[in-house]
Amino acid sequence: MDKRWLSYDEQVELLQKRGLTVTDTTSAADFLSRVNYYRISGYFRYWQIDPMAGDNRFLDGSSFDVIQRLYEAEQDLIAVCDEVLHPIEVLLRTRFAYYYAQRVGTIGAFARGEGFTQSPDSNDERVEEHALSNLDRSKETFVSHYRDEIKTGRTYSIEAYARMPIWVAVEAFSFGSLSRLIEASSTSGVLHDMAASMNVSPTTLPSQVRSFVYLRNRNAHCAKLWNHAVLDRPGLLPNIARRAKRDHRPFNDHSIYKIFVALEQVATRTGLQQDWLANRVEPILTSNALLATGIATPARYGEMSPQLLTTNN
Repeated sequence: MDKRWLSYDEQVELLQKRGLTVTDTTSAADFLSRVNYYRISGYFRYWQIDPMAGDNRFLDGSSFDVIQRLYEAEQDLIAVCDEVLHPIEVLLRTRFAYYYAQRVGTIGAFARGEGFTQSPDSNDERVEEHALSNLDRSKETFVSHYRDEIKTGRTYSIEAYARMPIWVAVEAFSFGSLSRLIEASSTSGVLHDMAASMNVSPTTLPSQVRSFVYLRNRNAHCAKLWNHAVLDRPGLLPNIARRAKRDHRPFNDHSIYKIFVALEQVATRTGLQQDWLANRVEPILTSNALLATGIATPARYGEMSPQLLTTNN
């Protein structure tokens, strides 16, 4: 079915026809000029009667203001996430390069896959291939300075990186590639040295780093955090989880909030931030009960309390 182009004012009118209360139509149209209707419709769905069946009418008492405040509070939360995600990523790059150079080798060893535990399935890609593909695509001057023009077809050969120090290469790895290398470096002792230097458990660190990558990627692509069930959930020692639930709020295993608890642990134990949850995250969540519920205990369409959805949060 063809979709008709609608002006911002007509988009507001459509929402009103479907039963959404809009107290200031000019302000609502301005908001929709900054936030794509399709993006915000992912939030609208929770207020609609049965969107999966095509019934896009809104529940009685649904308010555009409530949904807009939810979205804006979530953006504040995303900005606060970067306050710890960015320095933690930089720290992980630094510690990995430091201990890999000490334990395994300084020059070119990573390109040969030294120090990494590979998959037992010979058909699987080798761990270092993810990092090498990052280097192959890099246009950074510091990469080309250490990368020799040795190619097999259009792809750089392993020998092209024979002169490259790990502390140079690590700055061109994607966060996801770095996460894979950290996880694969247990047998060589690199993972354990990193964890010890950060005062965290080597058992939980790999899954925590994966979850940090997961959250950073969602934030980088402007994806919704509210009511999102996390796939790459972090490991937490039982005492850490219990303390967070006691001091802050209950959360479930697939929640964004669980990643926040892992971020708090790493940021605190590495001296990057103190009381990040209490001072930066909790004030935002406390000010918006709707956001807090979807961050700590994500729900699917139709599972949230209508009373919570229609209360003026």
